[in-house]
Amino acid sequence: MVSRASRPLTLLWFRDDLRVTDHEALTAARDDGDVVAIWIREERDTEGRGPRPLGAATRWWVHESLQVLGAELDKRGIPLLFAAGTATQIIPEVAAELGADTVRWSRRYAPASRALDEAVARELEARGIASEDSPGALLVEPWKVEPSSASAYYKVFTPFWNAARQVSVDLPLPAVKAQSLPQEVADRVDRVRGANTHLLAEVDDLGLLEAGTGPASTRFSLRSGEGAGAAKISLGEGDPRFPWWEDTIARHWTPGCVAAHEAVDHLGERIAGYAEDRDIPGDPEGTSALSPRLRFGEISARKLLAAVDALGDVGAVDREAWIRQLYWREFAWHLTYHVPDLDRRPMRPEFAGFPYEDDPEALAAWQAGRTGIALVDAGMRQLWRTGWMHNRVRMVAASLLTKNLLLPWQLGEQWFWDTLVDADEANNPVSWQWVAGCGADASPFFRVFNPERQRARFDPDGVYVRQWLEGDTGESAREVDAGDSDDGSAGEQVPIVDLGESRQAALAAFDAMKSAQSAD
Repeated sequence: MVSRASRPLTLLWFRDDLRVTDHEALTAARDDGDVVAIWIREERDTEGRGPRPLGAATRWWVHESLQVLGAELDKRGIPLLFAAGTATQIIPEVAAELGADTVRWSRRYAPASRALDEAVARELEARGIASEDSPGALLVEPWKVEPSSASAYYKVFTPFWNAARQVSVDLPLPAVKAQSLPQEVADRVDRVRGANTHLLAEVDDLGLLEAGTGPASTRFSLRSGEGAGAAKISLGEGDPRFPWWEDTIARHWTPGCVAAHEAVDHLGERIAGYAEDRDIPGDPEGTSALSPRLRFGEISARKLLAAVDALGDVGAVDREAWIRQLYWREFAWHLTYHVPDLDRRPMRPEFAGFPYEDDPEALAAWQAGRTGIALVDAGMRQLWRTGWMHNRVRMVAASLLTKNLLLPWQLGEQWFWDTLVDADEANNPVSWQWVAGCGADASPFFRVFNPERQRARFDPDGVYVRQWLEGDTGESAREVDAGDSDDGSAGEQVPIVDLGESRQAALAAFDAMKSAQSAD
């Protein structure tokens, strides 16, 4: 075993906590002594332990965010290593080769990730290396909020919200202090970086942007370039030719913890009027647009909570409406902690027998924003071009897929997982199950969002629909091909489904499911 350094050395394992401010594990590591950091593009092990593999949009985001994190750590004298593979092998190996006394990380809450972290801790213990986990992702950890009833966990949001708000939240920590790494440790880092086959030289070597990492089930055409010579690119599953983020989502976002903290400076502008404006998809200031930054921990939830509490010029109604959404994220992780496989299995088991349809053409039309239903098509175009969709429109698009088209919610969840920059293991499946009527605190199945009524109510002047169906103000060079329309708009396309008839068909399918359950 490599001899220990003259003062304690910690290997800090970054995951979805790509920041240097209000980072409990990183701060504790620096308080102990010297720090070397690592980020791994993880693969699930043979027992299925580990985080869900990243979708295409989140791979782009984390690639960009890691570069910012690396620069911020470098300013503080903390080396950042990169690796790809199975963490149960990589973390113990690298820690031992560095001569680390301790490995620290921020806690994860999905069952498969918790199992992986426990396995890593056992491997470290076998090598005589300590491991420490710290909070950091949530305001209230799942085991700190338990119902007084016989239920093991909250299944309805409002009681959860009422209980969770009673749990005190610590104030955020300052940015981690810089270090001057001893030369012997710096030399050891260089030797390990060159010798360990799992370690990579830089972010680009992680393969996050490699060919073939686009959305997995893209079946529609895209228009590339301008003018009569514009080429049509036909994408199939795993097609390696189109790094779709280059002139789509990359034009709309600046990932990284620096930009995340800059956004907090303007939080008051986004929260004023939030209670009403958050439902208006055509209002660019109606939401805070912080969801991808929370997803990758570029800023902590408690930093945001403290920032909102400190706003003196925001009304109580707007403040509470915004904080309530922050706690909906907490609720999603609360459910995920207690329930495995939320991305595949309905929480209400009777829905495992729901008579969904098998219609690849309808799925492709929905993915491409070619349903002929304006609000949904606008939302799906916004998703493709920006990696994000307004939450009101997400609900409407999900309702159309699961209740009007009668397609399995898992197909929509997977598409969002691949194309949303804020897709995480909790919010994405929990929200889909909520709309589909099969999850906790679910919207009743008979609640079918009518896209036309939603558009009339929340986009009465057509601002949102025009923006995304008539083009993204020239910013996006590639447009979803919606048929014969030169501008990529839905034009006179006939809706692929009758909203009234399909609603009745959905209710009939629901009744058939209940009848089948009764017969069993």
